[in-house]
Amino acid sequence: MIMEPGQTPPEWKGVRIYLTMTDCQTSGEKLDSLKALLRAKAGDAAANMMHAAITFAVQEVRPFADFGQGWEKSI
Repeated sequence: MIMEPGQTPPEWKGVRIYLTMTDCQTSGEKLDSLKALLRAKAGDAAANMMHAAITFAVQEVRPFADFGQGWEKSI
């Protein structure tokens, strides 16, 4: 779920994203390269907290509150 609070409930914006995990690597080149990028941007402590490289496929995107308006009008 990705959302942005508004002043009143009808002003809140957001979407619900439904994902399916397609890959999970706890070692290897992909994880090492992601850790190197994270280390360069956020430092050693952040990179050392990363334990897996996970890939997802987006299955569906829906509005935060679905009244038939479509997700495009929810952002």
